[in-house]
Amino acid sequence: MNMMNMRRVLVILFLMACAVRGAFASSRPAPREKLRTIVTTDGEVDDRCSMARFLLYTNEWEVLGLIHSSSVHHWRGDGDHKPHSWQGTDWLDRQIDQYEQAFANLRRHDENYPSPEYLRKQVFVGNVAYPGEMTTPTPGSRRIVEVLLEDDPRTVWLQAWGGANTIARALKTIQEEHPDRVEEVSAKAVIYLIALQDDTYQQYIARHWPGLRVILNEQQFSAIAYGWRDGIPRPMHSYFNAQWMRANILRDHGALCGGYEAHRAAFLSEGDSLAFMHLIDVGLDNTVNPDFGGWGGRFARDGKTSALWKDTPDDGDALKPIWRWASAFQNDWAARADWCVKAPSEANHPPRVLLTHATRLSVMPGEQVTLDASPSRDGDGHPLSYAWWHYIGAGTYPKAVSISDANQPRTRLLVPADVQPGQTIHIICEVTDGGTPPLTRYRRVIVDAADRKTGEVAR
Repeated sequence: MNMMNMRRVLVILFLMACAVRGAFASSRPAPREKLRTIVTTDGEVDDRCSMARFLLYTNEWEVLGLIHSSSVHHWRGDGDHKPHSWQGTDWLDRQIDQYEQAFANLRRHDENYPSPEYLRKQVFVGNVAYPGEMTTPTPGSRRIVEVLLEDDPRTVWLQAWGGANTIARALKTIQEEHPDRVEEVSAKAVIYLIALQDDTYQQYIARHWPGLRVILNEQQFSAIAYGWRDGIPRPMHSYFNAQWMRANILRDHGALCGGYEAHRAAFLSEGDSLAFMHLIDVGLDNTVNPDFGGWGGRFARDGKTSALWKDTPDDGDALKPIWRWASAFQNDWAARADWCVKAPSEANHPPRVLLTHATRLSVMPGEQVTLDASPSRDGDGHPLSYAWWHYIGAGTYPKAVSISDANQPRTRLLVPADVQPGQTIHIICEVTDGGTPPLTRYRRVIVDAADRKTGEVAR
């Protein structure tokens, strides 16, 4: 081949490569800014277990506060109140010390892990005197105020692993000292409550901040809390029992995992973990809409105009919105434990799910549409397996749909003829790699039913 022909071939190959990149451009997950979050915790043993897992995911978010608070179960006491089951405020410091021992190796896997020094600066003591105490501003409540009043429009996720009183005190300070900022803060903040562990949401937040978005996990947290054996189907117990915990978390995974407070080596409780698991970006877009469902649960709006979202069942099962993902999030945790001690070449990392089309499609009733995740890839070079499935509860079309070749990278969906304009069908593309442990990521395709006459979609 002469030089002229060689140049022509190279130009053609270059143009072909550009065309392929263009075809997939709209399907690639857009680069996302890190979510911003603050955790409040009452220090119960399941909070400490949750924190051990949380620290392994701190590369995922901008952590702006780790704040000791109280609840109806744990409080420090003061001159008028005796302490009750108080765990002190040094347990979090000890866990960050353990995190520090893994930090250098974690950074080898992701340079976005925050330094131990940074995390220590985010630790504050909030309102801990007694349950629901919100009369006095504290370093913890002031830190929340500071973050919420920053000149930054990005959402701040406020996690309440115990009572909501320190968060409530911060909001009260804003209401009293910055009344002109209430609307702005209402639009910026989202509270994720693990149950109602004091009365400050009902007595203060709901009454004075009706526009502030709140996700209330009343039941689903119990799937991985103390009674997990009753909440998770028996076949999934193998991801929580002592054998699994010893092999994947407790032994030979460093100080942070080795210090995990298991019960006779078995999983004990992490009822609070769902508050941050909701924020892990695994491709399900559940932070966009709580009704979509994800690792942190699925929620329905409490009234059409309400800012409150409450957990809702999948297929009539109150806890299925959690346990349906259990094998995936436990394997993910096990991989993070490996990151504490193994080199990147020896550990597994999640695959990337890519589509050849948009994630929201307008389709006529009775029409067949091809869904294609064949560009998906795994950075570790492991083979990928695929599962396409219909998430009925997340959409508004209530019947089953026909999916052909559901275990292939490319599938065909037959949109039912009786789907009504404006109804939605949520199809999940679940991609799992062949590494150890196997890791799973997702893409959600929302199919909007178009009107037969106009071809338009009513949203």
